[in-house]
Amino acid sequence: MKLNFRRGGAFASKKAKKYLETISPYDVQAITIIRHAAIGDFVVMRPFLLEVRNFFPNAKITLSVLRTAMYGMPEDLVDKIHIMDKYYPQDKSKKTGILYRIKQAKELQEQNIIFDLTDSSMTLLLIFFAKANLKIGYSYRAVRRLFYDISTLRSDFVLETQSMLHQLNILGVNTKHHPLEYGLTKKNRDVANPYIIYFPGASVQHRCWDEDKFVELIKRMIIEYPVYNHIVLKGIGKDEHFTSIYEPFVGHENVIHQDSLPIEHIYDYLAEASLVIVGDTGIRNMAIASNTATLGIMWISGISPMRYLPKTQQHQVVTSLDNTQPSVEEVFCASKNLIDSLYE
Repeated sequence: MKLNFRRGGAFASKKAKKYLETISPYDVQAITIIRHAAIGDFVVMRPFLLEVRNFFPNAKITLSVLRTAMYGMPEDLVDKIHIMDKYYPQDKSKKTGILYRIKQAKELQEQNIIFDLTDSSMTLLLIFFAKANLKIGYSYRAVRRLFYDISTLRSDFVLETQSMLHQLNILGVNTKHHPLEYGLTKKNRDVANPYIIYFPGASVQHRCWDEDKFVELIKRMIIEYPVYNHIVLKGIGKDEHFTSIYEPFVGHENVIHQDSLPIEHIYDYLAEASLVIVGDTGIRNMAIASNTATLGIMWISGISPMRYLPKTQQHQVVTSLDNTQPSVEEVFCASKNLIDSLYE
């Protein structure tokens, strides 16, 4: 294999260049991918896993995860799970010590290649103590060269999946970009009984668009699109039932309060929707992976919407330049423009 990058665009050590000259993709037997994250982050990495499977056909793939964030892991695309603990499994109120974490890091068997798709203090510790011929990660600072043999840039201005794929592109992999493959569902939009999904939750509370705004939005949408069903989707958290949003529509036949669905059914359900209107949360990534049109509502300072936005017509984001919540009018107009341009 040969490296594929221009000087200054990435970093590769002499050790990495020498090792790659001696092997082909068929020689690689063991790969570990580190992804210490939550369900939405597992979804966006699926195209990367599919490309790894294709380019390294003989490799056994291990996925390293946090014990506290294993829901929705892409177990169908890996051979083994490696677990790290931030908190003791027997006492979740107590953080694990450095020796405990080093012991877990050393439990990872020797690998040909390790890809770090997270880059946290925990993953750097794992990288440092794990044994591998080649360690690949992101370039945030020059000090990363102490941990990685190869590092690529991570941009806030392209879809996060693309930044992951750059770790393969530097190895010469001609990855597929549009449309990205996720391998989650074969369902398509339900044309006979169209529906729009509203998910008012977000990864943390301060990123949630106000519930009264969701109520006003739905009021306008059911008038504009009376032939659609309008679905207020519950989340899996105790605070994600969104009863106060649904209550004003009790008695409306085309407004439905949908219980949360098991993960093995949610992708088909999302795939058959016409549009998913949602904040900064994993549901949006899941809808994107289901090839469903999405409208994101994002405005928080320091979080680039571009990192979560595929560059296609069916995915849009309503945001603001002054980091204030978008208005109901802005979200309604964006929803209408998206539906009308795609279907009407």
